Amino acid sequence: MNHWIGKAIGQYQIVEEIGRGGMATVYRAFQPQLERWVAIKVLHTTDATSQEFLARFRQEARAIATLRHPNILTIYDYGEQEGLAYIVMEYVPGGTLKAQLSRCPIEWPDAASLIIPVGQALAYAHSQGIVHRDVKPANILLARPDWPMLADFGLVKLVGGQRGITRPGVSIGTPAYFSPEQAAGEEVDQRTDIYSLAVLLYQLLTGRLPFESNSTVEMMLKRLYQDPVPPRDINPRISPVLEATILRGMARDAAARYATMDAMLNDLERVPGATGRPSLATLSAPPTSTTRLGTLSAVSGPHLMVAGTGATITLPPQDEILIGREDPQAAFSPAVDLEPHGGRQAGVSRRHARLLRVGDEWMLEDLKSTNGTFLNGTPLTAGQPVRISTGDIIRCSQVTLIFYED
Repeated sequence: MNHWIGKAIGQYQIVEEIGRGGMATVYRAFQPQLERWVAIKVLHTTDATSQEFLARFRQEARAIATLRHPNILTIYDYGEQEGLAYIVMEYVPGGTLKAQLSRCPIEWPDAASLIIPVGQALAYAHSQGIVHRDVKPANILLARPDWPMLADFGLVKLVGGQRGITRPGVSIGTPAYFSPEQAAGEEVDQRTDIYSLAVLLYQLLTGRLPFESNSTVEMMLKRLYQDPVPPRDINPRISPVLEATILRGMARDAAARYATMDAMLNDLERVPGATGRPSLATLSAPPTSTTRLGTLSAVSGPHLMVAGTGATITLPPQDEILIGREDPQAAFSPAVDLEPHGGRQAGVSRRHARLLRVGDEWMLEDLKSTNGTFLNGTPLTAGQPVRISTGDIIRCSQVTLIFYED
């Protein structure tokens, strides 16, 4: 497919190949109309002119393109040309997580900054009825070292369901991260993504995959009939509660796994270090639907603390407090300006969200932000304020804040 370099696919000028896999080749391209770089994924197909395939391709591409989440790569366009089916995506120059991996374990707080956002992206996709099916380091792009973006949603389903689309001898998906039901060729649901994410977390914390073999068949058989080596046997620095979460996510029987990604995230977010700072939640406390850090701050009065840096933002004595980024050309200025805290790079909108004081209570409202406002990992519906309390975690795009009333 390298004959496309220097030519155009649709309105996109192909510059170079930047990736190749069993299902597609990825190119960097320039879109003159909008003066921006994009990535084009050209599917490996023997018959992109098949009306059955093209109808399915368009349906799946439309569904994937509707996903809007700060940790999901944006789909700009899709089409067919000269027997090719292609998808146009946001270009992320930071490369993939696969390129950053080594055989050395990383600390839990560093792993959490990657795993939890990817899990949140998957939870959102599952809520939209979409299962990824191929969660792996090569499908995680790094806009920043702490800003992962998940790519290739639905591509395995799209390619795997059509005879003749892949080259002979090329498997669908990646066996190292397959769930047992994938390895057995069975139907899958959101629990297959839970399994794959747990495998990735295992790999980050131990420096190795749970099932390693030179043979793909042997690797797949191992996950069907064997349990992995407990991660604490490899890295004793992993806490027992974190190990239990990983192993539950990797249960061979899908029914024994977490039923939802949100349930797994809730347990991960309760592990000390999940936000880069100690959590007051005791390890023996029962799971709850709300993740809290407790009252840690010595600052008096209502305020926000920026997770990771510990910076404190004191809230003004107002009943309505705008959160966003300062715009020199606009008449307004947000009371909580996230520009100094990486707001621009993190995708925070100018008018992102607002805090409302209603009597003795505080409410949080999303203001139709581009990349969303999240309360304890749950996305807010724009224009619908929700009550918040001390210790609640507010995420404006990729900036995480902790709210304190006193």
